[in-house]
Amino acid sequence: MNAYASPGETFARSIEDLVENVEVEVRHAVAYIDAVVVPQVRKESSTALRHLAGHLERLANNLHNAEPAPTGNTPS
Repeated sequence: MNAYASPGETFARSIEDLVENVEVEVRHAVAYIDAVVVPQVRKESSTALRHLAGHLERLANNLHNAEPAPTGNTPS
């Protein structure tokens, strides 16, 4: 920026600098998400799915071993 820049040029340069800084910060945020957040979410979701699978297996066993409901006429 030179000493003779107009206010409009100074403002435009300030906006350009701001946009460049935002772009750098967004790239850092995306890299952090890819490096830290995504692997942690994958790990925790697979653990949760295994836990849920165990509950579903127990439910299926309970349904399989349950006494059948009586069929026939029931008094009203």
